[in-house]
Amino acid sequence: MNLKFLCMELSGTGGTETVLVKVLNQLCKYHKVELILTNDPPQKNFLTRFDPKIDISICAGKINKPLVIARKFLLASADTCFISLSPKMIRLGAKIRKIFHRKYKIISWIHFSLEDQDMFDARATVPLADGHLAISSTIKAQLLSYGVPNEKISLIFNPIDPVTTSIPISDSHLPKFFYAGRIIFEGQKNLKEMIYALSKTDNATLDIFGTGDDITRCQEYARKLDVSQRIVWHGYTPDLWHEIKEKPTALLMMSTYEGLPMIMLEAIAHGIPVICSNFNGYQDILRSGINGFSYPLHDISKLVEQMKRLEHTPLVEQNIKQSIQAFYPQKYFENFEAALNKFVDLNCQIKLEKN
Repeated sequence: MNLKFLCMELSGTGGTETVLVKVLNQLCKYHKVELILTNDPPQKNFLTRFDPKIDISICAGKINKPLVIARKFLLASADTCFISLSPKMIRLGAKIRKIFHRKYKIISWIHFSLEDQDMFDARATVPLADGHLAISSTIKAQLLSYGVPNEKISLIFNPIDPVTTSIPISDSHLPKFFYAGRIIFEGQKNLKEMIYALSKTDNATLDIFGTGDDITRCQEYARKLDVSQRIVWHGYTPDLWHEIKEKPTALLMMSTYEGLPMIMLEAIAHGIPVICSNFNGYQDILRSGINGFSYPLHDISKLVEQMKRLEHTPLVEQNIKQSIQAFYPQKYFENFEAALNKFVDLNCQIKLEKN
């Protein structure tokens, strides 16, 4: 197949970029693959990790961007599948295909919750695709609620490499939590709740990896609660797992919503448990008592209880790692390839039935 991946605005440092590198490097062994970016990423290091066989197109400039992408659709051969991470590109591709009677396929591969955003009308755009790769059960449920038939949806999750090594355990035996991601005080990432929970513990520390516009606000809040001395702000790091020298007690995630958080999978693959809010879809990854614990969003007392629970009763590292077998490469890529083939065959069958 001729696969063209259409990507939304990327920063160059997120979990989506990690997934793209893994997936495209695998697919280019058997297919012709092109990555089409709708922006020039601020951080470009991730681009060097792609296989040289992959063509990379960057559509920079607000004026030229629509024309360049439209040309990609117009010149696409009948055996082309556009796999779009951008709902807007799904609409554009569907419109051009209808007007110019093109034969290419469009598959959605959305990496965030469709309901918890105000950037586009999901109901009017995403269902225009011929098939849908759902990275979480939450996104699958949202697609079904939009009227997308079940046979047009494949739940594939995201891939994560298994980790055979172990991170050394600290000699201090003090609870040491960490967070990695965008610094958002009260929105999606909800660091306010994390910092407040830390203030309700006696001696726990918190390492925060990431950047964002809310860093100053978070630091001021930490000072207000008198926990600044227990938080280390590491900023952006290109290799998180090289920076973590001692095994943390757990990853903390207080998110109000997520698609499928890669940092959660990465932590578990390293044998580190997770304490997360019960955002929609957390059940896809979390196995309570095996790889971590959850708490009701905004229930600080329950959150602190789970933090203390892991402090005093650590989970078994090997059981943590084995809890995400469905996300490891062999099973994941079998599912991904099967989904692509299904959508191509399914759309051929639909056209034959209409004729």
